[in-house]
Amino acid sequence: MTGTFIGRETELEALRRELGRGRPSLLVVLGRRRVGKSRLLIEAVSRRPSIYYQATKVAASMSLALFKAEAAKVLGSGAVLDGISDWYTTLVHIEQAAARLPGLTVTIDEFPYLCEVDPSLPSVIQKFWDQVRPTRSTFNLVLCGSRISFMEDLLAERNPLHGRQSLKLDVGSLPYRDAARFFPKWSSEDRLRAYAVFGGIPFYLNLCDPTASLGANIVDLVLASGAPLADEPDTLLQAELRDVTRYATILRAIADGCTRSGDIIGRVREFPSASALSSYLDKLQELRLIRVVRSLDATERERDRRYYLDDPFLAFWFQFCLPNISALAAGHADQVWRHAIAPKLDEYMGELFEWICRDHARLHLQEVLPAPAQLVGQIWSRDFDIDIAGRLLDGSMLYGECKWWSTPVGENVLDHLVACSQATSWGKDEARRHYLLYSRTGFTAGLKRRAASGTVSVHLFSPDNLLRGPPRKPIRKARPSRG
Repeated sequence: MTGTFIGRETELEALRRELGRGRPSLLVVLGRRRVGKSRLLIEAVSRRPSIYYQATKVAASMSLALFKAEAAKVLGSGAVLDGISDWYTTLVHIEQAAARLPGLTVTIDEFPYLCEVDPSLPSVIQKFWDQVRPTRSTFNLVLCGSRISFMEDLLAERNPLHGRQSLKLDVGSLPYRDAARFFPKWSSEDRLRAYAVFGGIPFYLNLCDPTASLGANIVDLVLASGAPLADEPDTLLQAELRDVTRYATILRAIADGCTRSGDIIGRVREFPSASALSSYLDKLQELRLIRVVRSLDATERERDRRYYLDDPFLAFWFQFCLPNISALAAGHADQVWRHAIAPKLDEYMGELFEWICRDHARLHLQEVLPAPAQLVGQIWSRDFDIDIAGRLLDGSMLYGECKWWSTPVGENVLDHLVACSQATSWGKDEARRHYLLYSRTGFTAGLKRRAASGTVSVHLFSPDNLLRGPPRKPIRKARPSRG
């Protein structure tokens, strides 16, 4: 296991920039459970005076007492703080301390728990913040929560904190390159497989042992009796939802390939129509558990939507663990891995490899192409699918194919991709086109020659390219500044 803080450079920069502005800042941070919000916030305030309070589900009076106890660790205990019995006066007292502790930052984590027992708290913070905001105070207040809908609603127009936030940060999963950094000595293929199993959730990745094999980690963390992630999907759903059974059934149907609403209705008989299903799909999307995808050349018609699980770990669990739940309960974790998972893992990787490659196109194409991606998605029709399609910021188009094959990709794949790009209406008026081919096992000599010829803009990517990017140029040492 590793306790090293990995990734989040963009989020850390945004937080530290806002916290260091030298004026009052109200930050709202949200994201699903286990995504690493708390660790991110602790890292962001590590260089400044700070009060961090992790809220729990206790009575309102106990919450305030626990919060004051955390404040006393930084400010020192005293008659004034001990004698305060309400949130407003407590916050006022702490903010006044910012005069002797420049940049003092108060973080209230899992803020929704406090509001459950004290619904007036957002209004109290509104009153407090309206008094602090016009001042020259360097006080910062961070409100953080995993209940995404609640945190979004805090800032809605009808609610007390609307328009008062200095920064809103929505924390998502780690991208695949950062997730791969948890396994520095593994092969590139296994690092991508690890992302396809554990995704980009830091809590899951930190549990892994990078000195053991991928299979050993799956057995120890997911399959074995009492494993820390064995019941993670149930725990995740129960923390956010009431009707867990229906939501879990929908997720299982999507994991099994029911990507259209009609397919899901055919599998989940409790929903007689798309309208009855839609609120459940909306909730799962809100929780970042599924994503809704449209073909880039599609209209706004409902039937053009497809639904996918938005968490590789959930996809893995529903694909492999749920069907073998009885064998796992009987203690056959090693046999389930050996017979039911290991032989099928590369087949499962097919769709997840496409996911990874689209993320590469979205995040890293500027390493090899003239500009970053502006838009990346998929295209499908009756006659063909295009795994990756999009547009660069310079207006040129991109089309890609992804193959997690055991044999090298050849010229026939490129020819098929070119034909599909010419058949779709997406980007038909743009002459500048780039073709991207991603392969687990490399490319034939003929395809490499065509890519090198430059007659068509063709770019070839292996697992090593996906993870490492192009070779870095030597860094010249800058001359010392006299300023």
